[in-house]
Amino acid sequence: MKAIKKFLIIGMVLFAILSCSKDGENGNGEPKAEKGYATGKIVDTQGNPIAGAKIYLDNAAFHDSYINGTTDEKGMYKIKVHQGAWVAYANFKKEYNGKTYSIQAYPDNTDALTEDGGVRNFTWKLEGIDPDDDYFYGGRVTVHSANDFWENDEDIELTFTPSGPMIDGSEGKKLVLRYGERYWEKYGYIEDIPVGRYIVTAVLKKSSGEVPLAIQNWYTKGDFLSEFQLDFIPDNSDFRPRTATAIVVGYDPNYIF
Repeated sequence: MKAIKKFLIIGMVLFAILSCSKDGENGNGEPKAEKGYATGKIVDTQGNPIAGAKIYLDNAAFHDSYINGTTDEKGMYKIKVHQGAWVAYANFKKEYNGKTYSIQAYPDNTDALTEDGGVRNFTWKLEGIDPDDDYFYGGRVTVHSANDFWENDEDIELTFTPSGPMIDGSEGKKLVLRYGERYWEKYGYIEDIPVGRYIVTAVLKKSSGEVPLAIQNWYTKGDFLSEFQLDFIPDNSDFRPRTATAIVVGYDPNYIF
């Protein structure tokens, strides 16, 4: 009899704990599916919740028809879903080196939601391709050639050395890039580089050896520098922001040929 009473007490305590779970969460504090609602969570690259992120439910049939909401301190959201088909997106702002960057988060599911509701979670990724588009989560660098520079792009090697932490606070990695390889697959465009601050150097790879090159800021048209500090220019769009910058590669004026 005592064993039965003990079991009942344990069962009542467990029921009370489950009953106290907050609206929109399961017993583990994770989003739960609720009929008629879009629910979910957004986390950063380390798995920490992102508060204040904007969640957009975009109507799959009607242009510029959307519903939006905001994540709470636990990175969670709950939005009433109306009749129709809705695709969920997440965006948040991040301060980095005195600039404000708009970040679009990676969805775990791109299927459209209906009035039945569903769970859609998001993760901040520094690089990668959106599963439903050709959109890159990393930054883009447009590469121009100086007016007097006639070398083949295949012979150029660019080295991006992190100068401080990346935009998410993580330690970056050195990137040594050649045209036709990872990141620099398109002519004139280096795509999907983790957004951060880099020191960029360039060399011309010749059969006789390496020739140092110099880099200029394409926007300011300043001096050609053997070591160029690259900062990405923010795009503060709430949808598909394109964080980018542009450089000019040319001969190093301090190098004697």
